[in-house]
Amino acid sequence: MAGSTIALRLAEQGFSVSLFEEGPSLVNGPPICHLHAGGNLYRDISDEQCLQLLTQSVDTLRVYKHSANIRPTVIAVPIQDPGHPDLLLPRLTLLEQHYQALVQADAANAVLGEPDDYFRLYYREDLERLAQHEMPERATAPDDWMVPVAKHLNLDHFKFPIVLVQEYGVSVFRLAATVTLGLDALPNSQVRTHTKVTHIEQNSQTRKWQITYCSPGNDSSDCDSHTEDVDYLINACGYRTGTLDDMAHYQRKRLVEFKAAYVTRWEDSQAEWPEIIFHGQRGTPQGMAQLTPYPDGYFQLHGMTEDITLFKDGLVRSTEQSAQPVLNPLYKNMLRNGWQPSDIEQRTLRAIAHVAKHLPAYKTARVGGPPLFGAQQIPGTIPHYVLPMFRLMATTMPAQRSSKRPPH
Repeated sequence: MAGSTIALRLAEQGFSVSLFEEGPSLVNGPPICHLHAGGNLYRDISDEQCLQLLTQSVDTLRVYKHSANIRPTVIAVPIQDPGHPDLLLPRLTLLEQHYQALVQADAANAVLGEPDDYFRLYYREDLERLAQHEMPERATAPDDWMVPVAKHLNLDHFKFPIVLVQEYGVSVFRLAATVTLGLDALPNSQVRTHTKVTHIEQNSQTRKWQITYCSPGNDSSDCDSHTEDVDYLINACGYRTGTLDDMAHYQRKRLVEFKAAYVTRWEDSQAEWPEIIFHGQRGTPQGMAQLTPYPDGYFQLHGMTEDITLFKDGLVRSTEQSAQPVLNPLYKNMLRNGWQPSDIEQRTLRAIAHVAKHLPAYKTARVGGPPLFGAQQIPGTIPHYVLPMFRLMATTMPAQRSSKRPPH
């Protein structure tokens, strides 16, 4: 999405743009379960990073206004977790003030609801009261979203307050469809799908880049080789960005991590749910759990343990010899060919059990489909797990006007 967004922004300004996509469509990949607006999912990042993420999230939703799943996020801290909700409050207040300032500067920045409603605190007595309410047919107010939470959480297992914050989910399908329609409508944009870039080289005299690429021939097994000369090359190839850096002989430092989320069906639930984050220590059996609602009783689950979302040896680094971190062949095969049914069943059931620790009724959920999985690029050398694709997308939207080398 980073490369597609840059292509759209440049084409809108009148530049002639060619976009190379190896897959069959830009509408591709797992849905984004969460927009990290402020980074409240991750308490171990700095305030500066949180403010940056909030600003970038606002920028993203201003460009892709139809991509948001408008539902708040609940943050709950379990009793066994070493953290405490009170430690979240100064950051939430800081983010609320920053969002207020953004909206005051430009009313169009109010993409996360009203600033005065950015977050709300719920204490035990509040939830006990809400647990007595009828389940609302449709959630239209903060308390409505909290009714199913109050009815299903074991309140003895949590510290208070529990936080409701206006961080939304994002549909990558709507986001990708938007950019596809935009590029299709611009005569100066050329989208080449089913196209693999095989070589890039910069002319030392003209400084132009020659791109060699392979596209399907008349026979589906054939691949015709072509070249195209361009003034600027923008390298935004997801977790495989390092392959083009290697072709261009640029050294980069980055990490790649293989991760997965799980599709489940909870037919016992008829409620309209918020997204719920149960804080926990990453990599331990008590790792963070994440419940993401979709229509018709489907929920996407994360569990930040090596048995669920994380994978042993799933985090790899670039080297002095290559800018492209090399994944375990097992994970590369899963990216190409999908999962074995036994692995789908085993890991999805673990995810259900992990969420059911906090939400006991969820133990009746079942496997709802194949996992949502992929490899995530993390720039630099420190595994900042908060960095979603939006960071790259939001920070690269302005046109690259004068760079003589591929923007990183």
